[in-house]
Amino acid sequence: MTETLESVQACLSAGADPNGASEDGRTTLDWAVEREDSGITAALIAAGADPAVAAAAREAGGAAMSLGTVFSDCAACPEMVVVPAGSFMMGSPGSEEGRFDAEGPRHRVTIGSPFAVGVYEVTFAEWDACVRAVGCGGHRPEDEGWGRGGRPVINVSWEDAREYVRWLSRETGEEYRLLSEAEWEYVARAGTQTAWYWGESESGLCRYANGDDDDVSCSDGHEQTAPVGLFEPNAFGLYDVLGNVWEWTQDCWNESYSGAPADGSAWSSGDCSDRVLRGGSWDYEPWILRSAFRDWDSAGNRNYDNGFRVARTIN
Repeated sequence: MTETLESVQACLSAGADPNGASEDGRTTLDWAVEREDSGITAALIAAGADPAVAAAAREAGGAAMSLGTVFSDCAACPEMVVVPAGSFMMGSPGSEEGRFDAEGPRHRVTIGSPFAVGVYEVTFAEWDACVRAVGCGGHRPEDEGWGRGGRPVINVSWEDAREYVRWLSRETGEEYRLLSEAEWEYVARAGTQTAWYWGESESGLCRYANGDDDDVSCSDGHEQTAPVGLFEPNAFGLYDVLGNVWEWTQDCWNESYSGAPADGSAWSSGDCSDRVLRGGSWDYEPWILRSAFRDWDSAGNRNYDNGFRVARTIN
């Protein structure tokens, strides 16, 4: 890639396409904007570089991303991974130990298209970048003295999480959102139907999740939140889906799955003043960290063990 205004102008004079794009969909104009080089950007636009073409090229590059591709849309954006379309049985069987009625009736859900999901829970570093960019309502959540940086952001409400995905969408031009509850369980299970994504025994807790380990024969080494990514991932390459912090989803709360969408979309009816939380957290017992367990909180409530993970639509 040429790096000076003069060399770019020389290439354009020689017939170089100002709208040329690489395999990942990034155009020369994208490159110039990322460099914050106004001179080269202006020269490209004067030669016919079209921001709309650049946006279309990025979309084409995103559509071509293969399953398992890990990417970030910007330096401050969460790391994402592309997960496949598929179907699964949502909820728990009646025989599962610790089961609540709210985890049924068990039903098949089909996710019709691949989508991208955060490899990790959104961190304080990522949230604070939003605040510095005059986003997220300027809310700087307390870290309870446990640390910021790579720890999952806490003390954020569902409404706060929605502000964050709106900011990400504006910054990147992509469609970021919260996961639906069905998408959340789909990516948490990652092809499994066991109580936890590591199997039927809670003994794997300390390898895979940061939870309350007082009642199991191991120690995960953390009394509060842990920096993201310290525990082993599930089969989709996602970390901390169970444990560490509860994760907000898009869905309104309903007491059971009777009438729930079967296409993976969010449930937009029910008690929408309360929103669904999934995954459990650092201070909950293993049976609450099961893949099927579901809970709720008021959409405006900020709690020291509530956080979130993001999804991105792949066009």
